[in-house]
Amino acid sequence: MIIKLIKTFLLLSIVFFSSCVGTSYLQKDEKLLYKQKIKGNENISSDRLEDLYRQKANRRILLLPFSPFVAIYELGKAEYDAEEIQKEKENTQAKLSSKIEQARNNDKFNKATRLERKLNKKNQKFNTKLEDGNLFMRWGEPLAVYDSSRIEDTKNQMELYLESKGYFDSEVDYTVDFRGVTKKHAIVTYHVKENSAYRIDTIFYDAGDDKTIMSVLIGSKRNSLIKVGDVYEQSKLTSERERIENIMKDNGYYTFSRQYVEYNVFRNPDTTALGLEILINKPQGLSKHKRYALDKVNFTTDVNTLIGGLKRTSEKFNGIDYSYYNYSYRKKVLDQRVFIRPGEYYSLENTLNTQRQLANLDMFRFVNIKYDTAGGDFIANIFTSPLEKFQLSNEVGVNVNVTFGLPGPFYNVSLKNRNPFGGVEIMELSGRIGYEAVATLSDQTNVTTATEARANLGFTFPHFLFPLGTTVKSKFALLNPKTKTSVGFNFTQRPEYERSNLNGSFGYSWQNKKRWIYDLTVTDVNFIESALDSTFQQLLERESRFGGQLSRSFLPSFVSSSSITVSKNFNNYGQAKSRASYLRLFAETGGNLLNINAINESLNQDSLQYFQFLKASIDYRTYIPYGKESTFAYRFNVGVARPYGRFSEDILPYEKYYFAGGSNSIRAWAPRRLGPGSFVETDDEGNFIYNFEQPGEIILETSFEVRRNLINFLDGALFLDAGNVWTFADDAENPGSQFKLNEFYKEIAIGTGFGLRIDFSFLILRFDLGFKLYDPAREPGERWTISEWNLGTRQNYGPALNIGIGYPF
Repeated sequence: MIIKLIKTFLLLSIVFFSSCVGTSYLQKDEKLLYKQKIKGNENISSDRLEDLYRQKANRRILLLPFSPFVAIYELGKAEYDAEEIQKEKENTQAKLSSKIEQARNNDKFNKATRLERKLNKKNQKFNTKLEDGNLFMRWGEPLAVYDSSRIEDTKNQMELYLESKGYFDSEVDYTVDFRGVTKKHAIVTYHVKENSAYRIDTIFYDAGDDKTIMSVLIGSKRNSLIKVGDVYEQSKLTSERERIENIMKDNGYYTFSRQYVEYNVFRNPDTTALGLEILINKPQGLSKHKRYALDKVNFTTDVNTLIGGLKRTSEKFNGIDYSYYNYSYRKKVLDQRVFIRPGEYYSLENTLNTQRQLANLDMFRFVNIKYDTAGGDFIANIFTSPLEKFQLSNEVGVNVNVTFGLPGPFYNVSLKNRNPFGGVEIMELSGRIGYEAVATLSDQTNVTTATEARANLGFTFPHFLFPLGTTVKSKFALLNPKTKTSVGFNFTQRPEYERSNLNGSFGYSWQNKKRWIYDLTVTDVNFIESALDSTFQQLLERESRFGGQLSRSFLPSFVSSSSITVSKNFNNYGQAKSRASYLRLFAETGGNLLNINAINESLNQDSLQYFQFLKASIDYRTYIPYGKESTFAYRFNVGVARPYGRFSEDILPYEKYYFAGGSNSIRAWAPRRLGPGSFVETDDEGNFIYNFEQPGEIILETSFEVRRNLINFLDGALFLDAGNVWTFADDAENPGSQFKLNEFYKEIAIGTGFGLRIDFSFLILRFDLGFKLYDPAREPGERWTISEWNLGTRQNYGPALNIGIGYPF
């Protein structure tokens, strides 16, 4: 064991010291590109210019003067032999190819298929090694040997980029400073002189004598990406050329392309003003561009389906010719998702909308739309291939309890039935069963198990189930409308209690042209029944703190509500490599029918508990990449929930409360154990304990996180979380829990820490270690806790380990 530790230490020492002396890898007369800087730029960001580097310096950690990535690469390179890998690849191919041929000769085709898959995987591994090196070489990076020609190329690229941004009189130069004991560290400084930017003061179109095209261009001018007064920018001209192409194609010009759009720029030598002419060139050999109108639309619903001896049936509906082997889909439902019609001009937008909305039905393996101009007619052909009617999916996995780090298995199963009634609807029957390690409500340190089981039957219809005419439904079809209804049963078993919930819901979802997504739940009803363990029952009676909350939450209850969720993903948040954001607005009202006097007066709370409440929340997230490998992300979440009416007695259904703490909240506190306000449970000796979940009616959370790629699949993060929950009413049993405008900001808990994220491509495994930085439960003046940090896993100010899947936000 000691020898193994010594070897590990020596390896790390080699990595450290060899990376400090990176020049030791240089050949004679070679220099190390140590650093590059940009100076003088005022309007163009350095990040944009740094992207133009034709040669990049080696990455360093925290700006220290060494790069371990180079040492890692060199360690791998020392053991790398491309010729040996090539020989091994050829030998493996020969062996497996022989086995594949032998299996085929013996009619063992399944075995041959398995061997072919194995051969493909082996080839991929060998190709990766030959192209990118071994594992250490892929984790590291080769030494950046200074190359003067590439530095000159960078200078030229910067000049071209500045010109493309309208700085036609800009100048770029560079200086190289060789530093270090041996003068082998090259520091390159690029000196940028932008001078004045040129602006567009005149824009005019020229389409010759084609008045139709001129009217299209003038009519869409308000949407132009180029405006008078803008700084000249080449990328905008490129985007405008694409916009003009799409506008033309939306107005019948099927064969039009961006190559017909030409720009003429007129510069005044005495000013920085530009005149811009947008010229539409004519097709070669023709006097004008042809405008296409559809003569016919064909829709084949079952491409790639072969039924011997049968011919497809043809049927015309609303001007479209449908053909199929078997009648499967109601034509009036499909017709709502088709936006191209005979007699109308060709439209690229309508074509894409048709393809998109048919794909949204989840009925077809593919949707292709092809246009045929042969024979003098202009014909649209819609081809779809049906997905399997029945789709069974299974998922087996393990949940890791955040508090104890213990695994709990789960199994999900789902059976999807497409088009069960011929109306292009989807029926889905799903179920889940899982086991999890949990803390008892009375003792957070006591590990026990919980069983969760649920079953759900849902139906999704591709339109609004509402008394609307076919014409109106067709107009709504662009919104991807859906009606969702479901009925389900949830069951939870813990040592303390058993809880069952029969629920049903009905609602609509749609999406507008600006990609706002709306989910309206018209009604969501829940019948809740609980059976308590005698010990737990005694605990509820003894704990007066929970007498007004938990005790009622375990009584037979009827909870009904209506809600709406409005959300938008800006610039592909969660997957984008550029700045992106996500916004979610939520509002819910519960017990609406109880506001009707006739219903209100006829209900008796002796048999069921009823609730009336209002709830709303706003969740905003932003993701900002910066530098080369780093990202800054933050989240802001605020929500309120307020009971009202005589039935509620100032109590919410337990599931409608807000909770703070845990892997996706304030990570320095245990899940759902923070707050409310400055309140905290204490034992007989006055020590803080976190045995119970802490519900609140108001929540305020914000998180800031800096993420950086460390090595290939491994990312690191530093985070700062802040927030808490509060109650509206003053509670003598929970002093400090009430939200007060002049006090709440002093009760915002703050936690900080760091984390590692392992990217397996199909999932991201996250480990976050959080420390309490500001604890509002302490006396004023003693709430900053950094001096009490320790490494004890059970101490109040020791690290809190959070294990999660995916990013926290």
